[in-house]
Amino acid sequence: MPGPLANLAGEDSGGFHIRGGTSIGKSTALKVAASVWGNPTTYPRLWRATANGLEGLAALHNDGLLILDELSQIDPKESGEAAYLLANGQGKTRAARSGTARQAASWRLLFLSAGEESLSALMARIGRKANAGQEIRLADIEADAGAGLGLFETLNGCASPAALSLALKDAANRHHGAAGMAWLRAVVRDRDKLPDLIIGGVRQFVAENAPAGAAGQVLRVAQRFGLVAVAGELATHYGLTGWSEGEATTAASRCLSVWLDAFGGAGNREDRTLLAQVRGFFETHGASRFEDVAATVDQRIVNRAGFYRNGMDGAREFLVLPEAFRRDVCAGFELKAATRCLLEQGWIVPGGDGRPTQKPRLPGVGTARVYVFTNKWADAE
Repeated sequence: MPGPLANLAGEDSGGFHIRGGTSIGKSTALKVAASVWGNPTTYPRLWRATANGLEGLAALHNDGLLILDELSQIDPKESGEAAYLLANGQGKTRAARSGTARQAASWRLLFLSAGEESLSALMARIGRKANAGQEIRLADIEADAGAGLGLFETLNGCASPAALSLALKDAANRHHGAAGMAWLRAVVRDRDKLPDLIIGGVRQFVAENAPAGAAGQVLRVAQRFGLVAVAGELATHYGLTGWSEGEATTAASRCLSVWLDAFGGAGNREDRTLLAQVRGFFETHGASRFEDVAATVDQRIVNRAGFYRNGMDGAREFLVLPEAFRRDVCAGFELKAATRCLLEQGWIVPGGDGRPTQKPRLPGVGTARVYVFTNKWADAE
């Protein structure tokens, strides 16, 4: 139901991905969501499409909800682009026969996805790494609710999770479409007063549920969950859910918490990924690719990345040569941003001239600029 509210609140498009093993309840969840708007057997679509095909589906579901099942069916090479495409709200610019640019398709929507693997795992199949921008556009939620009942937290009088799933599917097949139409009539009727209410509700949700000092990436996803919470509370207010007041907010808060745990915390994802990569580099190569700066003979280090020495506190410091820093330590990251992050974390010590490097004298090299790493990388979790 939150799709039609995104435009009123000025919120961006974005998605949620329910991830889990087979027979855990993912498809049931999609069918129940689809029943709000139409026939649950025909409303959901499959990810088995090209990026161009998804563009057409997105435009068709403008201001609504797009449901996509089986993420693993999309070509891994196109999966990252597809996440950007759907969330950015605009299709590719194409040329008309005259050579002029056609007007690109545009939309604003929320999309709900399901699959056995995450976007990151799908891209990893072909050796690609999902970046934070892709991951926040398709927020990954573990399907298992942790109650030993798959996606469910309670059986609501049914004998088993399978029986509850069948009951939900049967109910959705017999009764569908009415709630969505009633919702749209209520939203249109109250259109003038809803924007302030929605914006205020989303802000309150973020303030109460996002961790203090959360990075912009986290706040962006928290706002999306907040929009879902506000939509659920409004639907309850209009008498469309049968839920108690606050129930939708509680559910959205739990899902945000699950997403946040999987995302790795409230900080910037790129920074955490960089720090993990740097720590992994020294754990792997600290004993094999660095020469002792005090050595008096050639150590014959193969593929040398730099030197090591004992710091003022007696702890080992690594002096990384510029090319190894760029090519190996910070591979895949923008160099200035990576350097800034490492300086902020205290992992590298800048020189007295204000530059991020120092100029010690090195055996066999002479005076050269190097990045001096403290041992703080070893203490990081």
